[in-house]
Amino acid sequence: MHKFLTILSLLFLQFAAFAQSVEIQPIIEPEFFSADEEITITYNVTGTSLASLDDAYMWMWLPNGSTDAPSNINPADSDPAATDQAKLEKLNENGQTLFRISLTPTTFYNQSAENITEIGMLLKGNDWSDGQTSDFTTEISQGFSVNISSPSGNYGFYQTDEVIDIELSSSEIAVYQFFVDGNLEHEESDITQFSYQHTVIDDGQAHDLQIVVSNGTDEETFNYSYIVNPTVSNEPLPAGLQNGINYGEDDTSVNLVLTAPNKENVFVIGTFNDWSLSDEYLMKKDGDQFWIEVTGLTPGQEYQFQYLVDGEITIADPYTEKIGSEYDDPEIINDNRYPDLMPYPSGKTAHAVSYIQTNKTQFDWTDESFQKPANEDLVIYELLVRDFTELRTYDAVTERLDYLEELGINAIEFMPVMEFEGNLSWGYNPYVMLALDKYYGTEYDFKTLVNEAHNRGIAIILDIALNHQFGRNTLARLYNEGDYGNPTSENPWFNTSPKHDFNVGYDMNHESEYTQNYVDRVVAYWLEEYHVDGYRYDLSKGFTQKNTLGDVGAWGQYDASRVQLLKRLADFQWSVDPNSYVILEHFAENEEERELADYGMMLWGNENHNFRSLAKGNNANVSGLSYQTKGWNQPHVIGYMESHDEERVAWDLKNSTSQGLAQQMQRLKLNAALFFLVPGPKMIWQFGEFGYDEELNNDRLGVKPTRWEYLDDPERNKLFQVYQSLIKLKTRTDYLNKDNFQWSGSGELKWVRYNNDEVKIVMMGNFSKSTQTFEQQILQSGTWYNYLTGEEFEVGNEVDINLIAGEFRILTSEPIENYIDDQEQSEIVLANETPEISSNTRVYPNPTQNKIQIESDGQINNIFLTDLNGKTIAVQIEQSNNQFILDLSGLESGVYMVNYQEQNTQRQHKIIKF
Repeated sequence: MHKFLTILSLLFLQFAAFAQSVEIQPIIEPEFFSADEEITITYNVTGTSLASLDDAYMWMWLPNGSTDAPSNINPADSDPAATDQAKLEKLNENGQTLFRISLTPTTFYNQSAENITEIGMLLKGNDWSDGQTSDFTTEISQGFSVNISSPSGNYGFYQTDEVIDIELSSSEIAVYQFFVDGNLEHEESDITQFSYQHTVIDDGQAHDLQIVVSNGTDEETFNYSYIVNPTVSNEPLPAGLQNGINYGEDDTSVNLVLTAPNKENVFVIGTFNDWSLSDEYLMKKDGDQFWIEVTGLTPGQEYQFQYLVDGEITIADPYTEKIGSEYDDPEIINDNRYPDLMPYPSGKTAHAVSYIQTNKTQFDWTDESFQKPANEDLVIYELLVRDFTELRTYDAVTERLDYLEELGINAIEFMPVMEFEGNLSWGYNPYVMLALDKYYGTEYDFKTLVNEAHNRGIAIILDIALNHQFGRNTLARLYNEGDYGNPTSENPWFNTSPKHDFNVGYDMNHESEYTQNYVDRVVAYWLEEYHVDGYRYDLSKGFTQKNTLGDVGAWGQYDASRVQLLKRLADFQWSVDPNSYVILEHFAENEEERELADYGMMLWGNENHNFRSLAKGNNANVSGLSYQTKGWNQPHVIGYMESHDEERVAWDLKNSTSQGLAQQMQRLKLNAALFFLVPGPKMIWQFGEFGYDEELNNDRLGVKPTRWEYLDDPERNKLFQVYQSLIKLKTRTDYLNKDNFQWSGSGELKWVRYNNDEVKIVMMGNFSKSTQTFEQQILQSGTWYNYLTGEEFEVGNEVDINLIAGEFRILTSEPIENYIDDQEQSEIVLANETPEISSNTRVYPNPTQNKIQIESDGQINNIFLTDLNGKTIAVQIEQSNNQFILDLSGLESGVYMVNYQEQNTQRQHKIIKF
């Protein structure tokens, strides 16, 4: 369904993807119309399941741009006013059940006439689970227009002595010429309606029909091929061939193999035979498999082709490594996003086409010495090519590898880059799993990106959606209802309906041997062809045939069959690359996750809600970051504060508190300090490192601005430097050793300790909204060093460290390189320093020699002095009403922090004593 070209809604598609599809074409009056002309659309639903509907609604889109009409809103979930314009009138005329609506395309789509050249439509039930009609598209009349009513499609199979009805109409009087195999058979002039009957020729050969319609100035041509009773030769599949396109040593030929159980015959059509039926391209059959050798190809030249199955279904090869789309390619060509892309063969065929190219230039890999980081050392950067740069290309990501390398991450996890429906998408609506999406660039571009990343020590992980596929998928279309409808019970790869909630697209049957073979090919391909280092399996909890639809809780309970399916998949992946990463987006009960983790897989660990709470000064327990807390034997929980599915911490903080930017960034630094110092793999969602604060859910799937300019802001740049320093502590040292780790992830004061022999590390952070005191128990006496500033800090037998709200310290028993720029290191981690002191309070003089005076019109209290490491400095404080004087005469020259509370807000102010 064309709605899937650009919009993926996890809730809506659960229903829409599996709504019953009924093959009905509408009657549109007038037959030829302009975009700004009122038309009447009538659906005759007599004798169908749709006849029982009380209400029905139009769903309409623009195929040339895949744009949906504004009224395409589920009536059951919306204000009736939003969908009233799309509601059809139910009628009974002469015993027939009809639905009818009158509308003007420009008004209905809210588009100007020049943007509407073709319209698509279907009828839906009231809540969109009541069924729908199949897709229908028609062109807008622009000058001379011709419609063909019969025959439909481009190809047909017939019996001996059958008659083919030829029926066309034109918007103006015209000359109609009917050709058979290039020879003129019939001609009529000065008519707008053409009817002719052609008796099929039964000579064992395919025949081409052509109708040429001309008004003297403009001309339209229609092509149709047919054959009578094709006879398939049953011959054994040659040894060594696998499903898909098989290239051999001969650069002038390829072998094609298609698995299609219960299908009778398959023709290959393409640019090498001008998209016509020919006995020469009738595939041989061996059980479930059809195969053929295509010869006479020019080495290095690209060809497009399809399979025509049983004379009815035109499909691309399921294993094609490059796809052509009638919907997506025009934009890609117009924007030159994939240079020299062959145009889609419009008028020759319909639906996606495959590519063949022998003697392709091979990529020159130089990543032989790359070694994958260990699982527990991973710091993964989740990245969406579409939103990472304004250019939205693989090349643009390659150009930003310097930035990612400097940040210190050692793995990139790409949201799906396999060919998906539409050009602007998150990628979770895939339909060709061995083809790279062309909107972002070429295969060479992506291989260059992988190669360059490897040469910088950065692994590449692909987010891959193998739980479901979308309507254009070849394996779905082989056995489905209509062009893009539900899988039928004959489909060996897909379930007829989903087995679990939150399914999108068409649910794959992973217990099927057919599906397992397909999945294995996909998994091996990207590891071998693109040198990727592993996969994050989207919605892995859906790899099951256990039916829990309607019971989300049951879906998450231990499922032994699912565990075995995932182990089988992991075993196969590791047989191809033993060191590759297997990452699951699972979220099942801990017993199941522990078994999978201990088997060697890593699982997503969502701490978004907890870190959002902590950023706002509310207590939350983040012990789920630790594999030990979960009772796992391996550090295989990939903790994250944000992912593409969760609201941004910075956005929530900005919109939930009155804190200024400096305080917001300090809270994010505090979160990061705890997050990165807990052992185990970690993931950050792109731009979290500089406090990206655009809202997710205002337009969940929409294109988001990049905000690279945020790095120019000093406060955001400090956050970046803290991320950078913490990440490099994890990835470039062995100090964060899980065997020497202790921590407290609960309470308002959280701490982490590493008791290494060579260097001990302590992180302490105040996640509350007020000043808190850390006691000395987690520190031993002696000299410590502030990791982020390099400053020394003496600890005695008894010492308390005061931390104001949002403040943290990372102390080490030996100095460690901190990776932060030398300039202004001491200011990187100062907590809650308010750029502008309240107008009611003055702190002066500053700098000072002996005294600091604090004056306020309001209530202030809890005044104390600390050094830059948070150690409390004893000074005498005199008070007179709301005036306070701090005696600094006994202190050495240096920088100190005055701390106080004003109107329930913690303040901190830097002073200099000379």
